[in-house]
Amino acid sequence: MGSATCFFGTYVKSEGYPVNKVLLNGLRIAGVRVMECHVDYWQGFLHDAFSRRGFAAWPGYAARAVAVYSRLIWRYWRTGSHRVVVVGYPGYADIVLARLLNLRRRRTLVLVSFISLYDTIVLDRQKVARRSWQARLLYELDRLAFRCADVVLVDTHAMADYFAEIFELDRGKFQRSMVGNVFDRFAPTMVEAGWQRPIKVLFFGTYVPLHGIECIVEAADLLGDEDFEFTLIGSGQLYEGVRADAAHRRLERVHFIDEWMNTEGLVERMLGRPVITRDSPAAREMLIDGESALLCEAGSGQALAAALRRLRDECGLAARLAVAGHARYRECGSAAAIGRDLLRSLEARCDD
Repeated sequence: MGSATCFFGTYVKSEGYPVNKVLLNGLRIAGVRVMECHVDYWQGFLHDAFSRRGFAAWPGYAARAVAVYSRLIWRYWRTGSHRVVVVGYPGYADIVLARLLNLRRRRTLVLVSFISLYDTIVLDRQKVARRSWQARLLYELDRLAFRCADVVLVDTHAMADYFAEIFELDRGKFQRSMVGNVFDRFAPTMVEAGWQRPIKVLFFGTYVPLHGIECIVEAADLLGDEDFEFTLIGSGQLYEGVRADAAHRRLERVHFIDEWMNTEGLVERMLGRPVITRDSPAAREMLIDGESALLCEAGSGQALAAALRRLRDECGLAARLAVAGHARYRECGSAAAIGRDLLRSLEARCDD
């Protein structure tokens, strides 16, 4: 791009939100000189702010923001020359500030988005009513943030289409950039030719509605006494209800771990394993059913149970999926691939 890039904002760096670390690392691997202009603000309560405590806690966050953003502005004024500003996640307010600080400068402003407040809080988690003033406020905050950016990074082309439509914005503003993770430094564990019994099925996440955890419990019930053992790692909005459902069904082979698990702990359980996930246009942007993953009907415990039986019964399928899936991750989901693709896109925009 010919000059440095400034990674700007109050973005999070914790293990629970790897997207910023991956982008930073990826751009540096690609040869970009990246300067960080960062003040810690969200660390420790990002999930509370956007889901658990909701609007009631926002006045307290706003009071803290005065001191935080004063320091951020001071640091940005002292930042060296750069041509691109990447506003890390969550940058809903930071991108507005970045635009104001660059009103007279021709710099490309990139917003790391991947989720919207309106879509997450109103449409998915249904924390506030769709026709309420809170929902309208979240919608306008999202739309303002997207309009302030020259480029908005989202994780799939399908999401880019969706955001452009729902917020009535130019589709060209949205660009796909895989989320990635910080697993690149670990070598995958190869799947053995034969299954060890019971076959272990792993889910980890934050129990939001779009994860479909209820379908996992339904699949475990349908599989009954077959040789499967389920471990669900994480907690969140639907945790108590899902756990109560599993207890009601008397599912002795479904185990819950609601404590935080670090990267090393997750890698030990999941890296280099075959993946089963919902079939969708977004998933098919990266995965091929039966080749790099098993894709099953969304919202169906029966479909998930059938996919698990197929994985068990089809000789060599698990090992093939594990190898091909990891290769696909390295090809387009690793930090190096993400940094390479983003650099190419930004170079093309800056040259226009």
